Amino acid sequence: MTRDLIIVGGGPAGASCARRASKLGLDVLVFEKAVHPRRKACGGGLILQVRESLDFDISSVIEREQCGLRLHSPSGIIAESHRQEITGYTVRREDFDYLLLKKAEEAGAEVIQNTKVTDVVEEANCISVITNEEREKAKLVVGADGVNSTIARKSGLHERWKDNEIALTFEASIPMDSADILRISGSPEHHECVFIDIFFGATPLGYAWAFPKKNEYSLGIGAMVSVMSNFKESWVKFVHNFMERHNVECDLSQQTATRIPLGGLIPNLCSKRIMLAGDSAGFVSPATGEGIHYAIESGMMAAKVAQGIVEGRSDVTTASYAKTCRETIGNDLRIGRVLQKLLFKSTENMERFIRMCEKDEVMKEYSLELVMGYVPFKTSRSRMTKRMLRKHLGQAIRLLI
Repeated sequence: MTRDLIIVGGGPAGASCARRASKLGLDVLVFEKAVHPRRKACGGGLILQVRESLDFDISSVIEREQCGLRLHSPSGIIAESHRQEITGYTVRREDFDYLLLKKAEEAGAEVIQNTKVTDVVEEANCISVITNEEREKAKLVVGADGVNSTIARKSGLHERWKDNEIALTFEASIPMDSADILRISGSPEHHECVFIDIFFGATPLGYAWAFPKKNEYSLGIGAMVSVMSNFKESWVKFVHNFMERHNVECDLSQQTATRIPLGGLIPNLCSKRIMLAGDSAGFVSPATGEGIHYAIESGMMAAKVAQGIVEGRSDVTTASYAKTCRETIGNDLRIGRVLQKLLFKSTENMERFIRMCEKDEVMKEYSLELVMGYVPFKTSRSRMTKRMLRKHLGQAIRLLI
C-alpha cells in the first residue's frame, strides 16, 4: 500500500500538515516518536496569528491571555508596553500539541505514536520511510521532526547546524499559586490579563524569559552556541534573582534543555519527494525565537502542495513549496536575522535599545508589535529605524555602527 503522504513528526508543523492534507482528501500517515501528551521545552507563548490560522477553537488549552510586554535591560531598566486588548496567549505545549494532533486524527489522518523513524529512501516511483518495526511507502514525505531532523539528515537536505545558527536553551516549569502569578505578572487595569517578561543580557549576548501560565511559570534562558559563556551559571543566577525579586520558591525538577535553530531557513527545503517544515527547515524567528506560527504555516503550505502533486497537477512540485516558503517565511527570517545581529551584538546594544524604548512610548509600541508579530518584520524594522533616527539619533548611530 502506498500512502499519499507520510509526515514524520507530530508537533505543530506535522499535526497542522496532517489535518490540512486529510481535509483536502489525502491518505495521510503520521509517525511521532513520543507519546502525547508529552513534555516540551518551550515558553509556550502564542502570537495572535496562531489562533487565527487554525480552523478550530483552542480556548480549552489557553492558560493566560496577555495584554503587555516588559523588556528588561542588562542593567535592570524596564520598558513596559501594554494594550487594552489581548496581545497574545500562553499555553502548556503538552496540551496545545496534543490538541493539534487529536484534530489531525479527527480529520482522518492515521497517527502512530511511540515510533521513531530511522531512515528515508527515495525510489523511482515512491519514497520509503523506515522505522524500527516497519517500512511504509508514500508518494511524498514531509519532514516535521524538529531541530534534530532525521529526515533532513538522511535525505542529505541538511547535515548539521553551525554554532552561529543554533541556540541552546534551558527551560523550567515552576509550579506556583495563581495569586502569586497574578501578583507578579498581572496588569493593573486588567488583573486577569498578564504581562510577559524578556530579560536581555541575562546570559552574555542572550536573553531569558518569564511566561505566566495558570498554575505555573515558564522560566527560560537562551543564547547562540557560538557566543555561549558561563551559560549554566547564568541560568542559576537568573532563577535565583527571580525568586528573590518576587519572594517565591522555584523548583527546577522539571528543567529541560533543547536546541533552537536561529540562523534562518536552510538552503535546501525539498527534494523531489520530500518537504521540510517547522524547526527542521529552520523556520524560527532569529529575533524573537517564535516558531509555532511558522511551523503551522509551513505545515499547511506543504499540505496544499502535496494535494496538487497527488492530483497530478503539472504546475505543482515540491519546488513550489520551497519557493513559497522563501517568499513568505524566508523574508521574515532574513530581516529577523539582521535584527538579531544588531540587538545581540553587544551588551551595550541591548542596553541602548531598551533605554530608547523606556523613554519613548512609540518605541515601546513598536517593540510590542515586533515581539507579538502584529506586523511583518520588514515593517517593524522600517518603523523602528525611522523612529530611532528621528528621535534618538545619537543612540541610533551607536546602535547601528
